[in-house]
Amino acid sequence: MAKNPFPEFDFKWPNFDQGFWDRFSVPGIDGNALMESQKRNFEALVKANQKAAEGYQNMMRRQAEIMTETMQAIQESVADLMKANDGKDLPKKQAELVEKTIGRALKHMKEIAELAITANGDAFKVMQERAKESIGEMQELAEKISAGRK
Repeated sequence: MAKNPFPEFDFKWPNFDQGFWDRFSVPGIDGNALMESQKRNFEALVKANQKAAEGYQNMMRRQAEIMTETMQAIQESVADLMKANDGKDLPKKQAELVEKTIGRALKHMKEIAELAITANGDAFKVMQERAKESIGEMQELAEKISAGRK
């Protein structure tokens, strides 16, 4: 193995055994409890992301369904307009089409917005619950520390 030309930067990685971590322990603080708390934080973050992903998958699936429905509606509308092409029914059919299309678009926009709100709300609830638990854990830790000082 070649010799390092910069020996001052030759770092030796520590052995991360229990003895290593014991050197960094703080009296009155349970390191294992802190690590367990962080593990639960990470698990909550993963769960929140899963909830959000599921919600957005539902939203994208519904958008695809809406697109299919819209394409079918366009085909039907074009067929209706072609039938009404004799002159007198055309303006009436066009007005009906515009009214129907706007109503459907607003309904779909509302539905997609509600799906997004649900996805975000589900993820937020997971993180909110974990935040409450984490605050409780920190309060317990503070109580243990203050009890140890007495």
